[in-house]
Amino acid sequence: MTNLAHSTGSPFQATHGYRRYVLGLLLVVATFNYADRYLLGILLPDIKADLGLSDTQLGFITGAAFTILYAFLGVPIAGLADRFSRKKIIAAALAAWSAMTCLCGLAQSFIQLAVFRVLVGIGEAGCTPPSHSLISDYFSRAQRTSALAIFGLGSPLGVFVGFLLGGWIAEAAGWRWALVAFGAPGLIIAVILYFTLRDPPRGHADGDTTIATETPDMPSMWSTFLTLWAKKTFRHMILGGSMYGLIMVAVLVWIPSFFARTHGLEIGTIGTWLAFTNGIPHALGTLAGGMIADRLARKGVRGPILLCVAAQLLAAPFYAVVLLWPSSTGAFLWLIVPSFIGVMQGPVLYATIQGVSSVQTRAVAAALMILIINLIAGIIGPQLVGIVSDMTAATMGSDSLGFSLLIVASVCSLWSAAHFYLASRSIEEDLS
Repeated sequence: MTNLAHSTGSPFQATHGYRRYVLGLLLVVATFNYADRYLLGILLPDIKADLGLSDTQLGFITGAAFTILYAFLGVPIAGLADRFSRKKIIAAALAAWSAMTCLCGLAQSFIQLAVFRVLVGIGEAGCTPPSHSLISDYFSRAQRTSALAIFGLGSPLGVFVGFLLGGWIAEAAGWRWALVAFGAPGLIIAVILYFTLRDPPRGHADGDTTIATETPDMPSMWSTFLTLWAKKTFRHMILGGSMYGLIMVAVLVWIPSFFARTHGLEIGTIGTWLAFTNGIPHALGTLAGGMIADRLARKGVRGPILLCVAAQLLAAPFYAVVLLWPSSTGAFLWLIVPSFIGVMQGPVLYATIQGVSSVQTRAVAAALMILIINLIAGIIGPQLVGIVSDMTAATMGSDSLGFSLLIVASVCSLWSAAHFYLASRSIEEDLS
């Protein structure tokens, strides 16, 4: 049992079982976070037909509108999380985006759907930063990477559940009921979280109990950013993560179209294949990355970051294999390899950002990471692939999208590895 104290002297106790419960509950929240976010992708054909929307309007709803507000609002919300109750912020955020997801199912026009979608993004901005901060105060540095890896499973689990279950519900009852079915449970989970999750004192797992749970006198957001950005490890880890994120988002957005154009498959078949060859390997790779990183950390702080370097270098050639393989079945099966290997950087990225941040600014550090990665990956990634595809369409025809994905994935994998390597050279200095 962990028994540490607040600055007031009152004890805070958390059994091993309760810490596992907290981590599991936050994983459920994260799964709904990503499921509600990516569910819309599988519903786009029905939404387009029902509301009579153009591809440009659909692109706005699924892309920039959600990403920009989600990324930018994460920082001020994280500032609140570093000052006040993190569980209250997560509960309120979950309730907000879940309600807005339900309302998306009631939308009767482009404007209504766009507004509700923007509000989903605002709500989801309150999930990850305070969750990272809570996990870092429940788990020591020796356990933190694995704990964050488990929390990181919310991304692949959300994509997997959203694609499979969302598609089945939409086929049986329509796209509107699919959105309501995913949004409604979040309202119940928000209540459970509010009444069962306890907010530990800042620095709980690090043995620093001199920081009050509510800290009104905090550094400004800008000064916090400058302090963190001055650390080479912080800069290079975020830029390395951004380059990998660019690949991941580009693949999630464009690989279905690649299989449709290059291999002539129907979207239902593509979605089922991708759920198992991208979603599950992504989850297993996240877990494996956390466990391997924890083992490497026992021998030194550079080891986990060098794992990120190796993961990106090993994944790079397999993207080429996927995009150049002549048969669709072979291409899907080869996709398992980079999906499993590439994502291993995630837990190390999260844990390193938390490690080089002070305990007072961990939520803000996570929000800054999310802001930068989302702006680079969420906006530039899909757009860059589309531009290169259009530029080469005249000479390559239907193969232009595959060529574009190949160029972006290969270059960004190497670029990501370079930044992770530079981070490994400064981690010892920044941690000290």
